Parts: sequence; C-alpha cells; structure tokens
Amino acid sequence: MADQKKLKKSAAKAYDKAEDAVTDARAAVAEAKRRAKKLAKKSRPSVKPLENALDDAAAGLKDAKKTAKGAGEAATGASPTPAEPRSIYTPPLPEVDETTVPRPDGHDAHVDLHAQTLVALRALARTKGVTNVSRYTKAALIEKIEQA
Repeated sequence: MADQKKLKKSAAKAYDKAEDAVTDARAAVAEAKRRAKKLAKKSRPSVKPLENALDDAAAGLKDAKKTAKGAGEAATGASPTPAEPRSIYTPPLPEVDETTVPRPDGHDAHVDLHAQTLVALRALARTKGVTNVSRYTKAALIEKIEQA
C-alpha cells in the first residue's frame, strides 16, 4: 500500500507540473500573438490616407476633363482632340564633346567622343599626337584629345 500512495503522490505531482506547463504555454502563445499583432501594425502603414488622396485626385481629374471639354466645345463647336501629355520639366540634354576628325575621303567629320569606344579613342589620340594613350582612362583620354 505504501507503494500505491507513492505512485499516486508522484502521479499527482506530474499532473500538476503538466498543468503548469500547459498554462505557461498558453500564456506564451498569447504573448506571441500580441507581439505579432503589434509588429504587424507598426510595419504596415495606414492605407486610408492614400486611398483618400487617390480619390481626390481622380475627382479633380474628372472635373478638369469636364472643364476642358466644355471649353473646347465652346471655342470650336466640336469635341476637341485630346492633348498629348506634356512633361512639366524637361531635363537639359548633356553636352556633346565633339571633335573634328579627317576622313579617308578627305572631308572632315564631327565625332561625339563620349559615344566612342576606348579603342577608337586611343586610335584617334594617336592620330592627334598624344603619347602613352594606353595608360589613360576614357575621361582622361577625351580631355587629352580635346587639348591636342
């Protein structure tokens, strides 16, 4: 009988430990869910302001189209052709470094130096009298050709 009491006592202890472990696990899961929800809320920006701005822009575009259509019909008496979209800002074109190169037929030709390969620039530099052309980079070689 003493053995049965010990077994019951140890079984009760094991059962209590298992209940404590289940309680701890449930608490850990709840904490993990809370943290995940908090992290998801932080990492995702609110979409509502963006949706409102998009709706406002769409409404403004519709109003502008109606105004343009009404003004075009009033001026010409017919429906206008849609205008091509224009860019508000057109970036400046890059400057072109050109040099005059004699062609084999005797005429001079203008060549864009930045569009040339390094091999072609080295050949051009040799014809202009630049020495040690193999040691220069493309940019330095263009400068040397312009100076020559």
